[in-house]
Amino acid sequence: MASKLSPLSSTLLTFRTESPLDSSKLPAVFPFPVFLASQNFHSPTPTKSRRTMGVLASSVSAAEAEVEVADGYTITRFCDKMIDVFLNEKPKSKDWKRYLIFREEWAKYRERFYNRCKVRADAENDSQMKQKLIDLSRKVRKIDDEMETHAELLKEIQDNPTDINAIVAKRRGDFTGDFFRHLTLLSETYDSLEDRDAVARLGARCLAAVSAFDNTLEIVGTLDTAQAKFDDILNSPSLDVACEKIKSLAKAKELDSSLILLINGAWASAKESTTMRNEVKEIMYRLYKATQSSLRSIAPKEIKLLKYLLNITDPEERFSALASAFSPGDEHDNSEGAAQVD
Repeated sequence: MASKLSPLSSTLLTFRTESPLDSSKLPAVFPFPVFLASQNFHSPTPTKSRRTMGVLASSVSAAEAEVEVADGYTITRFCDKMIDVFLNEKPKSKDWKRYLIFREEWAKYRERFYNRCKVRADAENDSQMKQKLIDLSRKVRKIDDEMETHAELLKEIQDNPTDINAIVAKRRGDFTGDFFRHLTLLSETYDSLEDRDAVARLGARCLAAVSAFDNTLEIVGTLDTAQAKFDDILNSPSLDVACEKIKSLAKAKELDSSLILLINGAWASAKESTTMRNEVKEIMYRLYKATQSSLRSIAPKEIKLLKYLLNITDPEERFSALASAFSPGDEHDNSEGAAQVD
């Protein structure tokens, strides 16, 4: 049974299959002709030859090159066609990926393609053309290796769909923008909307897992930074110096929530402890109060005003102060009263 080829145009040969698609099967359109069971180019059947096995063995390479992989196309001719397309018709690497995305089919031609580039480069007299062939082989191989990594990662995910978070933790560096573009390119090869949707859903799950992993690292990094600042405060030569460090951090807007939580937690633990010495409790208390004072000093005026108003117990007095605070005209400065509110 022979392969049917679509008309040869500016693209490579196209072979169609009617097989239903899923994540474990090849896409519906191949840019390379498929080898049929009877077309085993690894062990071609010699015809019209009664030479000895030794002679046959020495001619295997030549015979392989002349195996017809599709109507009128031998391996050599087909590789030449690929080289021509990649050099002239589709010279951009993003176009090459549209062919190399068919990994199982490309695997049948990969080494023959690279070997053909080398053979032609070695035989080429034109130095510019020789260099083009060398560069083509190198660039295609680089892209090929990258796409192989993407394909291998995708297979690991498909084989372990419930372990995506673990895979992300182990291989975070492989979940690059190129990997997600690889998924997009792969989805475009499918005719079935169901298959395209499956790839899109898988990509979304991977992206969510990566985002969760990165957020966790960011939180851990923030906590590590806060702990380093807290350790520096505790290592101060005196309590006054420690309090000054807290004030300096507040002015520099580096008194972040993680550090505040650490200081508050340290004071809470010290206050409830029955074994901690009073001197240590006093230190934790002073650091806690210095933190609260620093937070008030950098609080926006609106927050100070709101706290001031909320601490007025008399309703009429509160209403009068509220009306006065928001009346048009010169800005009313309630900072003194607000500053007294803890």
